[in-house]
Amino acid sequence: MDDSTDVAGLAILLVIVRYPYESSFEEDMLMCSPLPTNTTGEEIFNKINILFEENNLSWNDCINICTDGVKAMTGKTAGAVSRIKNEAPNCSSSHCILHRHCICDEANAVKSKISYG
Repeated sequence: MDDSTDVAGLAILLVIVRYPYESSFEEDMLMCSPLPTNTTGEEIFNKINILFEENNLSWNDCINICTDGVKAMTGKTAGAVSRIKNEAPNCSSSHCILHRHCICDEANAVKSKISYG
């Protein structure tokens, strides 16, 4: 899961799922939804939970959550991950390394412009 902003500054919740299909794994976008500007773990969880309920998805099938690590996602009691783990107790969680990689790339690009500007 990733809570990011688009070019207009709107917060976007992006949920990607990976699942077994035939003899390999597939990866698809499950949700891409705007969020209020004051994004909380409860709002994030509620959006995903509504999607699960509307599509008869089971939280028991959720085995891992990978997030960008912001507090709304990872807060110990109010974060989206802790709320999901309440529904899916066997679920683990991890931090997405690609998110950090993108931040480093952006910082290096800015540094290059300053050095060579």
